[in-house]
Amino acid sequence: MAFERAASVADLVEGKGKQVTLQGRKIAVFLCDGKFYAIDDTCPHRGAPLSEGECRMGQVMCPWHAARFDLATGKALCPPAKSDVRSYPVQVNEQQVYVDVG
Repeated sequence: MAFERAASVADLVEGKGKQVTLQGRKIAVFLCDGKFYAIDDTCPHRGAPLSEGECRMGQVMCPWHAARFDLATGKALCPPAKSDVRSYPVQVNEQQVYVDVG
């Protein structure tokens, strides 16, 4: 595993996402219900930035068409999304959030 720094803990707001680019990939990093998550930032339905979606109860809602995704697994939970997004392992160390995009 090759964890890379994505953000500081202070950069993240409960219930909101932040877009970061790691190894050329747009990743959405979330602080949701006190836990940190990272998933691909592009909704497979129409390409919306999931980092702009509302998150709660371990899920993020696409800001364009309300598809929901499980933040831990990336699984699509309802239409209009028909496919999952990739989720990434996250670690927090010394107030920094690290994501393994390998």
